[in-house]
Amino acid sequence: MPRNQRRQQLIDISRGVFAERGYEAASLEEIAERAGISRPILYSHFGDKHGLFEAVVNEQIEKVERVVTEALASPGEPRELVERGMRAFFTYVREHPEGHAVLTRDAPVRTSDSGLGVMLDRLATNITLLIAEQIRAMGLDPSPAPIFANALIGIGAHVGRWWRDHPEVPLDEVTSWSTDLVWSGFGGLAARGT
Repeated sequence: MPRNQRRQQLIDISRGVFAERGYEAASLEEIAERAGISRPILYSHFGDKHGLFEAVVNEQIEKVERVVTEALASPGEPRELVERGMRAFFTYVREHPEGHAVLTRDAPVRTSDSGLGVMLDRLATNITLLIAEQIRAMGLDPSPAPIFANALIGIGAHVGRWWRDHPEVPLDEVTSWSTDLVWSGFGGLAARGT
C-alpha cells in the first residue's frame, strides 16, 4: 500500500479505537492489529501514540473548521448565520460520530505545543473572527466575540455528546433548540446595543 494511503488507513482505524476506548485506554497494539501491520509501521508514520492521536484530532478539527466556515461564508441575517453554523456543526456530528467522540472524550488536552488544546484554540480563534465580523456588521462592539466563540464550542461539544447517545432526536430539532439558546444571547446583545 502506498505510504499516504497507509497513513490514512491508520488514521481511520485509530479514530475508531480512540472514539471507542478514549486516549488512555487505546493501545498501539490494538490499532496495529486492526490494521494488520506491526507496531514499527505505526511508529514510522506517527512517532508514538500521541503523534497518532494528534493526526486524528487535526483531521477532525479541519473538518469542523471547513463545514462551519463554509456555512458562514454566504451572507445572511445574523440569526440565519447562527442557525447555519449550528446546523453545519451538528451535521458534522451526525456524519462523523467517531470524530466528534475523539474531540470530546478523555483526551490529553495540553500535552504538547500541537496538542488538542492548541488545535481547539485555533478553532476558537477562527470562529471568533467570523463572529466578530458579524457583530461589527450589526454596528456593535466585537470585543465579546471570543467569549461567544468558546461558548459555541462548548455547546457544540456537549450537546453533540448528548445527541450521539440520542440519535432519535432529529437534526432540525437539535439545530433549532441550540440556535434559539444561542440567539437569545446574541439577541440580548443587540437589544443592549453593546
